[in-house]
Amino acid sequence: SNKRGIKEKYPQAPIIAGGTSMGGITLVHYLATYGFEANITAAMIQSTGWCIFECVKSLSKPSNMIFNLYLTHRYKEVIVENKEMFEEQGIDTEEVLKCRTVQEIHKKYVAPQHGYSTVEEYWDMLSPHRQLLHVKIPLLSLNAADDVFSPEKSIPVHLTQRNPNIAFVVTHKGGHIGFMEGVNPKKAGYNDTLFYEFVKMIRKCVDGGELGLDGRWCSEWEETENDQRQYPVWPQQN
Repeated sequence: SNKRGIKEKYPQAPIIAGGTSMGGITLVHYLATYGFEANITAAMIQSTGWCIFECVKSLSKPSNMIFNLYLTHRYKEVIVENKEMFEEQGIDTEEVLKCRTVQEIHKKYVAPQHGYSTVEEYWDMLSPHRQLLHVKIPLLSLNAADDVFSPEKSIPVHLTQRNPNIAFVVTHKGGHIGFMEGVNPKKAGYNDTLFYEFVKMIRKCVDGGELGLDGRWCSEWEETENDQRQYPVWPQQN
């Protein structure tokens, strides 16, 4: 894999993973499954949908249907482009192309293809908030309160009280993978700035012997009741 090649070439360099939207969901599942064996020092994700049920509910609102229709259109484009391959797998592509929403496509195609008898079982498995307590390395999540794919009430900020390895930054605005700072969309956004600062912090912790390359905090650095270190405090939403 690419990660193994990087590790062989730069054995003393920390590996910091990033995931966006669905990539964030995949990364959380990976980290929760492999723990320290993932050989990743830290990770940052952005615009991750934490509860698929809430995501679907949000996309079903009339005001958000434009996003639902766009995703449905993109699904259909992929199916048309790979029609022969899908039909070789026994998929009735014409039936799938009749679907009008993402929910229908998940129910008729995606869930069965992944071996689930119902779409609810598939959504339950896919929702990454269930995996957060199993994440063992530093994980920073950036979400926007106005993201239609990840409604604010579904962002599991409360789980930071049960797993000190995870942290959330929730902005008032930002939409889905937006986070613009200014009117020029080509300039770096807040997500870029935050990732840069996060990487610097992780690198500093590794160089200072506080964090291992596998993402494990060194025992000598464990917090105590009299710990006087100054930790960064993210702006809290009023």
